[in-house]
Formats: sequence, C-alpha cells, structure tokens
Amino acid sequence: MELCTRTLSYAAAVAVALLGCRRDPEPGRPLASARWVPEAAPVPSSKPSITDTELHLPHELQPGEQLPLLVMLHGLGGSGQDIARSSDWPRFAEQQRIAWLAPSGPMDRQGRRFWNAGASCCNFDHRNVDHVTELRGVIERALASGHVDKQRVFVGGFSNGGFMAHRFACEAPELVRGIVSISGSGPLEPVTCRRPSSLRVLQIQGDADPIVTYEGGHLFRNPALPEHASAQKTVGDWAARLGCAVTPKSDGAFDFEARLPGAETRVSRFEDCKSGQVQLWTVGGGAHLLGFQAPGPATIWRFLTE
Repeated sequence: MELCTRTLSYAAAVAVALLGCRRDPEPGRPLASARWVPEAAPVPSSKPSITDTELHLPHELQPGEQLPLLVMLHGLGGSGQDIARSSDWPRFAEQQRIAWLAPSGPMDRQGRRFWNAGASCCNFDHRNVDHVTELRGVIERALASGHVDKQRVFVGGFSNGGFMAHRFACEAPELVRGIVSISGSGPLEPVTCRRPSSLRVLQIQGDADPIVTYEGGHLFRNPALPEHASAQKTVGDWAARLGCAVTPKSDGAFDFEARLPGAETRVSRFEDCKSGQVQLWTVGGGAHLLGFQAPGPATIWRFLTE
C-alpha cells in the first residue's frame, strides 16, 4: 500500500496502491486485460506465497513486555514496503508501542501483488493460494516470538487488503480481536463464518470511491470485472453474525481525512451486539485512498482498542 520511486507523493499513491507501477489503465478501460474465472476452492500450495513477514517491534523493548499486534494488508499492486514507506502507520506504531507486520502477497500475471480474498477480489488468475492459512501462520509465528499479546491482535487492510481482512476474520476469528477494512468489502455471496467470541469490525468507505463503490457493483464500475458488496451490506452482514440490532444508529460526524474539509465522516453503529462491535464510517466526498495519514491511524486504533 513496489514503489516506482521513493519520492512518490501521497496524492499519487492510489495508483500504486491498487494498480501497481507498471502501467495505468486507459480511461474508461480499467484493467481491461484482466481475466476473471469464477472462484473454486483453492488447493493450498506447499510453498508460501507471502513475503515481507518481518515482525517490527518498538525500540527499547522491555523484558517480558507484551505488545498489541497490527497486521496491515496492502491493495492490489501494492506491497508491504509501500505501507512502511508511504504512510503514517509505522510512525504511529512506534509511538504507541505496537508490534506490526506488513506482509506482501504474491504476483499475478500482470506483475501486481494480490490477496486471494474471495470471489470479488482479487485472484484474477485463479491461482491456488490459501492466504487465510498463510496469514494464520504469519500471526502464529509473531505470537511465538514472546513479544505479542495474543488477546490484542488486529488486522487492517486497504482495498484488496480490506477484502482480505474481512475474509480472515470470517475464517479465523479466534486469532483476531478486531479488523478494519478501508475501501474494501465483505463477501457478496452467502458465506458461513466461524463464530467469534468477540470481534470489533470497522468498515471505512468513501461515498465517491470510483473503484470499490459505496453502493456496491462491479470493480472499477466495469461490467467485465467481478461484483462486490456495498458498504451497507458489508456491515449489515457482520451485525447479523455478531448478534447486533438490525438497524444501525447515526453517531454523529468527525474529521477523519485531513485532505477533506470539515467533519466529513459520518458514523453509523450497530447497538446491542452480543459478540463485539460493528461500525461504518462513511467519508463524504472520499475517494479510494483513505486513512494513511494523521489523524486516520489514531482514530482507527481508538476504535479497535477502546
């Protein structure tokens, strides 16, 4: 979330984070050469496809100190190194004494790193990779380091990584206390998730996102590409899984994205949840790239850990 240059500006990062640096799509023809094959159950490979799995710890770690862990998942065409270089998250993690990981998914045939997050996004080559199992292994190795509190593991993802955060929480909820998906969606098709004992779910979506649209539809609004769920369906499905009230309540607005004026982000939350919390933050006028610069990390972390 591979940089074409180390001096890439934040405003240009969206092209890197989702599409990579090899080429830009022609106007009106995004990802025209991508091939979609309806998903079948992947056959796990014996060779790991995930790289950049180094566990980053704060300086001056105290003996026996147990830290929360944040796993950050990049978008299609991005990498874990992009998150480390082009966002405020590593600096925030150091300040707040958070252990973190920013793994990188494998390359597809167009040279873009991806996550196999389900039918909607973004295993366009239909590769036999099981990223839930691989990410489980990454987290378990971090726990085995002795520096991570197993009760405070969180997964966050942007775009394709956001789709992957939803899938991971569905299939491995015993490993995570909370997830945040930025500009990603939950599954469109019916799925059966493992029941979590307690899970905090945060969906952040711009209502002007042209790539993963707020109201749902085809990726890039391109009928040749797969469909994805709306922001409302994504949180509504989680509310049902966590035993929340059916109808969300408005909880005001606040300034989440510094590049937009005023208190642009509206909060909807589901009440009376039996197994956690679910909120939707709708960024008014927000496009695809959100939450990577202050005050985004602090407000997201507050929700996950409060």
